[in-house]
Amino acid sequence: MLATVAELRLELDEAKRLHIEELKRQHAEQKNKINIMLEVYLALQRSHEREGRRAEKYNRAFESKELEIENLYKDLLAVERDCNIKTEIIASLKYNEEQYQEEIEELQTKLGLSTDSLSVF
Repeated sequence: MLATVAELRLELDEAKRLHIEELKRQHAEQKNKINIMLEVYLALQRSHEREGRRAEKYNRAFESKELEIENLYKDLLAVERDCNIKTEIIASLKYNEEQYQEEIEELQTKLGLSTDSLSVF
């Protein structure tokens, strides 16, 4: 019976050793999976940070272009105002020219001069 108890103890010790080895193997496998998942997470985080920086860069570029467009629009409005002023000046000059022409014709009529006789001057 002592031999049987000793054999049982040996079998039990062997079973414990095998069970401990299996647990260590499972633990190493789980640790490996966790490390892989951690690496994937860190890679995703780095990618997200790069995308965030890229998005910030594009946002700054967009804001810069937006500001440039606003400034160009302001310049365009200034040019339009300038053109409107010049158009008004031209219209005023044409009106004044017509008025002067009418006054010249009236004076010529009063003086009895024809437009042909003035062309000599």
